[in-house]
Amino acid sequence: MPTLEERLTALFTEEAPLLREASTAVVGSRGKRLRPLLLLLANACFGEVGARSYTYAATVELIHTSSLAHDDVVDEADSRRGMPSAPARWGNKFSILLGDFLFARVFEIAAQDCDPVILGLLAEAATAMGRAVILEIAQLNLDAEEDTYWQVVRGKTATLYAVAAGIGAVLGGASPTQVRALRQFGESFGCAFQLADDLLDLQGSELERGKPDGADAVQRRATLPVLHVLRTAPPPVVTELQTLWTGDPFTPDALTAVRALLEAHGGFAYGWRTVNAYLEQAAGHLEGVPSGAGRTALMHLCRDRFPLPVMPTGVG
Repeated sequence: MPTLEERLTALFTEEAPLLREASTAVVGSRGKRLRPLLLLLANACFGEVGARSYTYAATVELIHTSSLAHDDVVDEADSRRGMPSAPARWGNKFSILLGDFLFARVFEIAAQDCDPVILGLLAEAATAMGRAVILEIAQLNLDAEEDTYWQVVRGKTATLYAVAAGIGAVLGGASPTQVRALRQFGESFGCAFQLADDLLDLQGSELERGKPDGADAVQRRATLPVLHVLRTAPPPVVTELQTLWTGDPFTPDALTAVRALLEAHGGFAYGWRTVNAYLEQAAGHLEGVPSGAGRTALMHLCRDRFPLPVMPTGVG
């Protein structure tokens, strides 16, 4: 049986040379492959993982990759996973169209299988992601409430994790209750993953994240640690943070000062506590899932080997 990587590459072998090169480059720029992994592990909780499962694992990775092509245009990103981004290589116009092509390819593949439940799940993810990106650009600023942040996280990231796990459960023959449990697992896991990514944007390095550190701050995207400090810190600290955040240009010194304020006033600690809470919540959703290798692996992701650098000590 072809591997996931072989299936992804095979999707573009008959395309014109430039489209084949670009598609293969962005899809083959290896990330963690967590979304297809969740699909395959959720499937394994209930039944044999077959060729159809790998096909749908490829589709959820294509949705993710298409969103990255668009994100890199919006963020004006020069690199992705240590390599030049699609806009840096081919320009913004081509990158937008490439993302659209990858997105359309998902539904071409799904239409060939013609499972209405799975088609509905894929469409749900696509709609939620589009809605969330618009909300992020329009409203995720210093005036935003934490609820707005979580609306963006659930729509832009967690929904695709939920849908991936749900599709895996459907393919394994799970009951509606079990499908719902796996979807809840995926959503909680996705919330933890995105928040950890946002924290590492401010605390981590480009090597850890595969994209430049401070990218959210440069785009003035107010993530949870920033919103928490704005809500809880003394007024002088709030004023200082607002001044730094709105400065133009946003300099490396300003980023360093923002990091220091967030560290000193509990933004990072609050964020990592919330990450751990979501991971525990995700693990709890697996209680009704049959025991076995699939369930053990999903639990392992939450409790032992969450696929990010080691979290700072003293914030659990």
